[in-house]
Amino acid sequence: MSKATTAERALNRKGGTMSRLIKTLFGFYPVLLPLVVVGVVLCAIINSIGATFLQSALQIISESWQSGDWEAAQPKIAQLVTTLACIYGVGILSSLFWNRAMAIVTQGSLEKLREKMFNRMQDLPIRYFDTHQRGDIMSHYTNDIDTLRQMISQSLPNLLMTVIVIVTVFFIMLYYSVWMCLVIIAGVAFMTFMTKLLGSNSARFFIAQQTELGVVEGHIEEVMNGQKVVKAFCHESAAEADFDERNEKLFEVSQKANMYANILMPILMNLGNLLYVLVALAGGIFLALGVPNLSISGMALSIAVVVPFLNMTKQFCGQIGQISQQINAVVMGLAGADRIFELIDEEPEADEGYVTLVNAQVNP
Repeated sequence: MSKATTAERALNRKGGTMSRLIKTLFGFYPVLLPLVVVGVVLCAIINSIGATFLQSALQIISESWQSGDWEAAQPKIAQLVTTLACIYGVGILSSLFWNRAMAIVTQGSLEKLREKMFNRMQDLPIRYFDTHQRGDIMSHYTNDIDTLRQMISQSLPNLLMTVIVIVTVFFIMLYYSVWMCLVIIAGVAFMTFMTKLLGSNSARFFIAQQTELGVVEGHIEEVMNGQKVVKAFCHESAAEADFDERNEKLFEVSQKANMYANILMPILMNLGNLLYVLVALAGGIFLALGVPNLSISGMALSIAVVVPFLNMTKQFCGQIGQISQQINAVVMGLAGADRIFELIDEEPEADEGYVTLVNAQVNP
C-alpha cells in the first residue's frame, strides 16, 4: 500500500479515532475530566454574554438621553458593571481550575498511553519487530505521543469552548435581530467553506507527514546501529541516497501541509474584517430605511441593537479563526493517535501451551 493510500485511509477514519480517543480519556479520568468540561462550558458562556450587557447599557443611555435624566442612569449602569464584574470573576476562577486540571489529565493520559503501548509490545510476536523498523516503533513513544500532548491540553478544550461560544452568540443574535443574523450567517458560511477546503488539504498532508517522519527515523536508527556493516561493505553512498530520498518525501508533505495551514488564518482574518464592514453597512441601511425588526425579543431595530451586533460579529468570526488555528494540532494529534491505537490493536502472540518435541536420532 502506498503512502498516499495510507494517508487517505487515516484521514477517512479520523472520526472514529477522535471518538475512541475521547472515550479513552474519559476512561482514564472519569471524574476529573467531566469537571473540566463543565469548567470549559462555563467559561465559554461567560465570554459570550458580554454583548447582552453592552446592549442593556446602550439602551439605558439612549433612554436617559431622550429624557435628560442622567442621574437615574447612574445606579443602573453601576448595577450592570457590578454584575458583569462578578460574572467575569467566576469565569476567571473557572478558567484557572480547568487549565490546572487539564495539565493533570494531559500528562497522566500520555503516561497511561505509553504504558498501554509498552505492555502490548511485550505480547507481540517476533514477526512484528522483524517487519517494522525500530526507529519507526520508537516514534510511537516520541513523535506520536508528543502530537497528542498539544491536542489534549489545548486543542480539544479550545475547540469545545469555541463551539459553545459560537452556539451561544448565534442564539443571542437571533434573540435581537433575525435580519442582522442572516447577514452574519451568509458571511460565516463562506468562511466555513474556505476552512473546509483548505483544512482538508492540510489534514491530508499532516497525516502523511506523521507517517514519513516515522520512516525517516526508522532509516536513521537502522543505519546508525549498523554503521560497522555500512563501513565494511562500502555502503555509505547508498545509505546517503536512501536518506535523501526519504528526507525529500518528508520535506514535500511537510511543505504542503504547512502551506495550506499558514494561508488559512490570514484569509479568514480578512474575511472577518470584510464581514464586519458588511454588517455595519447592512445595519445602517436597515436603520435608514426603517426596516421592521424580526426578533425573538420583539425589540425594535435601533443603535442599541446594531452596535452590539458589530461586537458579536468580531467575536463570531474570531471563533471561526480559532477553529482554523487548532485544525493543524488536531489533525496531527489524530494522526499520532491513529498510529498509537494501531500498535495497541496489534494481535498478540498466541500461546496455546503446546510444544512439539523432535526426537533426533543419532546414527552410531
